[in-house]
Amino acid sequence: NIGIRIYRPSANDLKPTLIYVHGACWVAGSLNSHDEICRYLSVMADVNVIAIDYRLAPEHKYPAAHNDVYDTIEWLWTNADELRIDTKYFAIAGESAGAYLAAATALRAKNTKNGPQFKFQLLVYAALDGGGSSWTPCKDLYFNNTDEVRTDYGSPLRSENLADLPTTFNIYGENEISRAEEELFVYKLKDQKVQAQSYMNKG
Repeated sequence: NIGIRIYRPSANDLKPTLIYVHGACWVAGSLNSHDEICRYLSVMADVNVIAIDYRLAPEHKYPAAHNDVYDTIEWLWTNADELRIDTKYFAIAGESAGAYLAAATALRAKNTKNGPQFKFQLLVYAALDGGGSSWTPCKDLYFNNTDEVRTDYGSPLRSENLADLPTTFNIYGENEISRAEEELFVYKLKDQKVQAQSYMNKG
């Protein structure tokens, strides 16, 4: 069983849906730790936000967190009518390790027949290369070996086929250790005709 929390800006209206995947280096974070940002996004963007409480490393190694996020979203997609969530405007967002999971999930959904169909993904301070130099101590706690790192869902940046991914907005820091991964990912998206845009937070 995987915990979720649904934030609705109004009780009955059908709103666009934003899946939010929390970060914290694959080893921490919860529904409670990111409750404030989910409430903020729901109210300010006027969308239904759904947070997912995936399993954490090192107790649960790759691909546990990835599978938890994807399986939950597939269940949400299948049960959308009962849950009163909109699948016409369906988006995913995450920060740090959560942005990695969001990117991997969007890629898997694209590759899955009749999978969830995302219109948009928001990646904030994303770690996109499982074998990259950013957040190495955390990655060592999440991945079991280099073979996992080299898979599409272990390292979305390394995927050869990014075409048909949803419109992407990437936020990164000027001095962030994963900046190179994010800039290269956006470059590859644009090269494969995916609408993508970045915003760099300076200082």
